[in-house]
Amino acid sequence: MDQSILAPFYQNLLVTAAIGLIIGLERELNTHSEAGHIGGIRTFTLVAIFGYLAGSIAHHSLMWVIPVTIAAFMFLVAVVYHAQVQQGNSGLTTELSLLATFLLGIFVSLGFLQESLAVVVVITAILSVKEQVHGVIRQITQEELFAFIKFIMLALLVLPLLPDQSFGPEAILNSRELGWIVIIVLSINFAGYLLLKFGGARRGILLTALIGGLFSSTMVAWVFSARSKEKPELSAAYSAGIIVASTVMYVRVLVLAAMFYMPVAWHLLMPLSLLTLVSLLVAYLVFKKQVTDGDNPVLNPGNPFDIKNAAFFAVLYVLIALGMYYSRLWMGQSGAYVSGAISGVADIDAITISTVKWSAGDAARAFFAANVIIIALLSNTVFKAVMSISRGASALRKWVVFGFGPVLIAGIIWLLYRLI
Repeated sequence: MDQSILAPFYQNLLVTAAIGLIIGLERELNTHSEAGHIGGIRTFTLVAIFGYLAGSIAHHSLMWVIPVTIAAFMFLVAVVYHAQVQQGNSGLTTELSLLATFLLGIFVSLGFLQESLAVVVVITAILSVKEQVHGVIRQITQEELFAFIKFIMLALLVLPLLPDQSFGPEAILNSRELGWIVIIVLSINFAGYLLLKFGGARRGILLTALIGGLFSSTMVAWVFSARSKEKPELSAAYSAGIIVASTVMYVRVLVLAAMFYMPVAWHLLMPLSLLTLVSLLVAYLVFKKQVTDGDNPVLNPGNPFDIKNAAFFAVLYVLIALGMYYSRLWMGQSGAYVSGAISGVADIDAITISTVKWSAGDAARAFFAANVIIIALLSNTVFKAVMSISRGASALRKWVVFGFGPVLIAGIIWLLYRLI
């Protein structure tokens, strides 16, 4: 018999059995104590193999086997569910898991091996976080639910209606892309809101800084510098938190650059890695001076659907894009550097996106765009340092200088090395 046919068959059969085993194991552990328990390791494994055999038969000769077996299995699942309802158990999770396992067996037989494994990971993750999901749902307010609905409506209904049409000088702006920018800002804001609410901002200064830095390291510096006046004895810890939030900013900028034009991200990889390592080292040294478990700063999550902030960001993005364009047109590269330094004080994400998009499609511009972004980052760092020093306790000032000093020196040296 042809071994080239048998080997893939047996290999896929083992994968199919493993798929049923994984899902069945999860169901066995989480539902064995429930009344009306209907499936475990053996049941799910057999269901997966049954789907695999049905798909294999259909693939080689009888294609009608797949729709017939799917219909028959759906009928069986319906019967089982009806019996469960009669016993007072109206849950449908296990029944749907059985149907998904059966379909995964068919997918494996059709050659969708990697896709099936990816689906198994997602299904297992969803099934295993039942208590956590229910706990989160119990804490969701009506305002947050409406905010989520409005976000989905904006992303799925309004955004597709925007025309994919460019406008402005040299067509540097695009209606659809502006819509995407608003969605990205809303997504970051929504994710930050959920992390602050459910991730436990009270767990400590550094955790709060990490979460807050995902969407505004400047906000973290603003809040922590004020908190240092309330508790000057925690100035070192608050300084470390400000530095950590800025470290998250470097990573965020690199991700944004990679999303819009990868060559710029490659030019930013080394300097931003350097700034990140220096920031982490300094933050560790500062925080090592003072470790406390007794204070848990709270950042107000704010509005889960802050459309005004997103719209303001879009307007700011347009103004920065136009400003960068005309400064480059009238003053050349030096004007763009000045514009980047000024814009970096206001917002890092806007200057990053506009500059990266301007350089998209032109590898020669990527190097120049990366320099503009680094200047904006250094400008933003100076602004946060000045703000922290002016607003914070006297004990905070030395730690901020000690924290941001090496970062600024490293960034300036790197920038001079690139420009000279």
